[in-house]
Amino acid sequence: MGPELIIAALLSDPSLTALVGDRIATPMLPTNTAYPALAYQLVSHVPQPHLDTDEGQYATARVQITPLAVSIGQVKQIHGVVRALLDHKRGVVAAGKTVITCRLDASQQVQKDTDIGLWYQHADYLITYYE
Repeated sequence: MGPELIIAALLSDPSLTALVGDRIATPMLPTNTAYPALAYQLVSHVPQPHLDTDEGQYATARVQITPLAVSIGQVKQIHGVVRALLDHKRGVVAAGKTVITCRLDASQQVQKDTDIGLWYQHADYLITYYE
């Protein structure tokens, strides 16, 4: 659970909770969640072994962030705050782990789930940290 705890720690910021409250969950939001909300999930976790053990071993995790909201504007606003919190983050300690770097890797177009009437957009972040 290392990467999930790191993301949870980095996302626990008043600028994000002002938009989504406590509606941040992994990997899925509970049924009957009010919106806007944010879901995130670990896509992959790859250890990066190296010979210099003085610094400790590190790993890279891909985490997908998905805000859900009733409007495109809310989705974009949430993503803007998430990007400010995560993109180009380095050298911080989160959940007891040192983040070497965190960066936005890919994002998809905003889409609408017509069955539930919500807009969403996936964005993947790569987080490299000391294990």
